[in-house]
Amino acid sequence: MELEKFKKILENRLKKVEDDIKMLLSELEELAIYDSIDDIEDLAELETINDSNKALLQKLLEERKAIKKALAKIKNGTYGRCADGSPIPEEKLEADPLYEC
Repeated sequence: MELEKFKKILENRLKKVEDDIKMLLSELEELAIYDSIDDIEDLAELETINDSNKALLQKLLEERKAIKKALAKIKNGTYGRCADGSPIPEEKLEADPLYEC
């Protein structure tokens, strides 16, 4: 298995996830100080956007954690293996580099 290939894929994915996290945090910060709410509809829309951004942020944080875990496995030589030590087919890892048994 080409660990370097998966390491590069994961590092690129980590960079994108971290960029997305920064962008979302910035948007959430802007929404928190948004002061031109004219009516209850504006407030409801703002809360909906805020809730969906928070849900997306949580998903991105979980993905970042999984990517860092996979990169640590590459470093310690356990990437591409199930907990019982059996190998994960490379096709599965190509489809989902974060796949775990």
